Amino acid sequence: MVTAIVPLGPASSISQPTITRGRGPMQRIIISGRAAVSRDDEQIDDPAVLRTLDGLAYDDERFTDYLGGPGEDELAAALESGGVLRFSYREGEPLLEVRTEYRSRRPLSPAELALLVEYTMGQWSDGIGENLTCESRSRWGFSIMCLIPGDGVGSRYPDVRVAEGPLDD
Repeated sequence: MVTAIVPLGPASSISQPTITRGRGPMQRIIISGRAAVSRDDEQIDDPAVLRTLDGLAYDDERFTDYLGGPGEDELAAALESGGVLRFSYREGEPLLEVRTEYRSRRPLSPAELALLVEYTMGQWSDGIGENLTCESRSRWGFSIMCLIPGDGVGSRYPDVRVAEGPLDD
């Protein structure tokens, strides 16, 4: 497999996606970032607590269910139904990692990829991400909030990876 970087345009503040080329027209797009965990408005960074949330998924809603409308219809048609919030914990980190993964029936253009990332950040901060924040306390005992650009995560955020070719689960 060959790995390459695809530019998203000069105004982009997101990380340049890593493209892994294989065989076939399918793409897997993985957008990942960080999520803060809190209880009673105090951030939790205790590794023992964060470890308990490793592997957690919020799959009540699919990101593709809300994609569509002006400028988004072609992108929506290219994507398979899916996209949920998945969380993991990396030892020593004060935050969880959050990931939303999409599968595309065809390679996305750089403009479509940038639109998908912008849409995902909007859902993380509002929409599905807000629903998660409201639900997480009653379900898991902690509030979980996906961080977006501007939340002190740096200028090259989120991380975007694109794998092309046959998609194995």
